[in-house]
Amino acid sequence: MAKKIGVIAGSPVDTQMGVDVLAGRGAQAFAYPAAYAAREQTEFQMQSEQVRTEKIRSIMKQALADGMDDFMIYCNSLSSTVDMPALSAELGVKVVTPLMAYARYAGEYGCLAVIAGNNQGLAGIERAIMGANIKCTVIGASLLPMVVEVEEKTEPMAIVEKFALPSLADFFEHAGAEALILGCTHFPYIRQALEQTIRLPILDPADRMCEMLL
Repeated sequence: MAKKIGVIAGSPVDTQMGVDVLAGRGAQAFAYPAAYAAREQTEFQMQSEQVRTEKIRSIMKQALADGMDDFMIYCNSLSSTVDMPALSAELGVKVVTPLMAYARYAGEYGCLAVIAGNNQGLAGIERAIMGANIKCTVIGASLLPMVVEVEEKTEPMAIVEKFALPSLADFFEHAGAEALILGCTHFPYIRQALEQTIRLPILDPADRMCEMLL
């Protein structure tokens, strides 16, 4: 019998995105959002460590009761603000997060650019990369308003233009970046439009996460 994977993310939108990523690879995936909107997600992540951890622990216990076998944390900032390895060990279940993908990228590049959904996520990504390779330089930008545009299903190319992403990518490239990480799980929504307008290779951690789970 195929494993059932619980997808935990910040809002119903990015949680469903994670479900779709796994379903596209033939996995059984089920959604467990931690909040109901992007801004609520960011506010939740500003709560105490105890409050954040207890919320995710509760979600995981419910998901395990529902028959889940493994978990994908399809949210960068959530992965940065809750000790997922500790919960994995406590509950005896496999938990894969974007931070694990970034640690792998760290060994492949000397300078990486990141666009993240909020500053908690950006800081966590930098820690993951530099924790794996202290010599890897991280250049980043935090774009919560762009997350809101994705949640509202604004047309992808309109988002790319509104936030001047080609100019931002040019800045990253001139600063030495070798690739651009989509450091928010909402951002694959604009990946195709972005690939049409920038030169930097684009890295989506979902690809590595699926490898680790499946």
